[in-house]
Amino acid sequence: MKKLLLTLIVTASTMGFAAAQDLGQVTELYNAAAALLSEDKKVEALAQFEQALEAANALGAEGAEVANNCKGIIPDLYLSIAKGFANENNLPKAIELFTKTAELAKNYGKDAVAAEAESLIANLKNTQLLANANALLNAKQFAEAAAAYKEITDMDPTNGVAFLRQGMALSNSGSFDEAITCLEKAQELFAEDAPNLDMAKKQLSNAFLRKANVAFKAKNWKDALEFAQKSAENNANNPSAQKIIGNAASQLKQNKVAAEAFEAYLALSPNAKDKVQTMYQLGTALAAIGDNAKACGYFKEIAQDEKFGEAARYQLTVLKCN
Repeated sequence: MKKLLLTLIVTASTMGFAAAQDLGQVTELYNAAAALLSEDKKVEALAQFEQALEAANALGAEGAEVANNCKGIIPDLYLSIAKGFANENNLPKAIELFTKTAELAKNYGKDAVAAEAESLIANLKNTQLLANANALLNAKQFAEAAAAYKEITDMDPTNGVAFLRQGMALSNSGSFDEAITCLEKAQELFAEDAPNLDMAKKQLSNAFLRKANVAFKAKNWKDALEFAQKSAENNANNPSAQKIIGNAASQLKQNKVAAEAFEAYLALSPNAKDKVQTMYQLGTALAAIGDNAKACGYFKEIAQDEKFGEAARYQLTVLKCN
């Protein structure tokens, strides 16, 4: 039925009404439209009401009452038909008709209908933009996706999902500081939404971890430690963050911090490929802070390892482990 919409509207707009010589004929047009509406034939009714309106306007003051009645109905019909297209996910057509609805509603003094139509236009445009941005993110076109999400967040600064995904895209494209700003905003918006808040915190943890990795590779131990600690603050179950904390803290001679991080790493990754190496580093850090008993336990555990066994046995001798 909706496929008839454009044809009927075009017909109504191009048709002359010279034959409608009196109010009776105009009233017949109006009543015919009302009958179609009562049968829920909205598209056909809309075209008929528009014909009645044009004919009533041609009569001047004599047709004013019918014209006003038509003006009261037509914007509502456009709104209803546009919602149908939106429900069918035909967003371009829905936006087109909501735009027409808002225009007519303003002209006909139906401010509430105009406001609803404009609100729905904004929502649908956001939906379109979000679908496009999601497609770019899924295609790993991260810079383009970030720009697309920014268009959404600029229009709607309360859209937590868009901020979250903008942050993900920025993080993957290497723009870590911008990513962190977006993800912190997402956290703020998701304060009462536990599942999304958890996702935002995990993504923020990943962004800080990426910054920590960059700093660590540059041997900037101070920044590596700071960013890795922020990563762990947002996701305590991130073993990679704990590993960087341990290594960076060791370089900075912050042995207590290193020991705690290495223990956390081993707890989170009990089967890690570098488990033996980490146990040796942990034993060394513990020895440095005077916890010889605990250090001896780790050194004994790896004393027979092919790679680290000799160093571990040396430590056992130095610490005079029993």
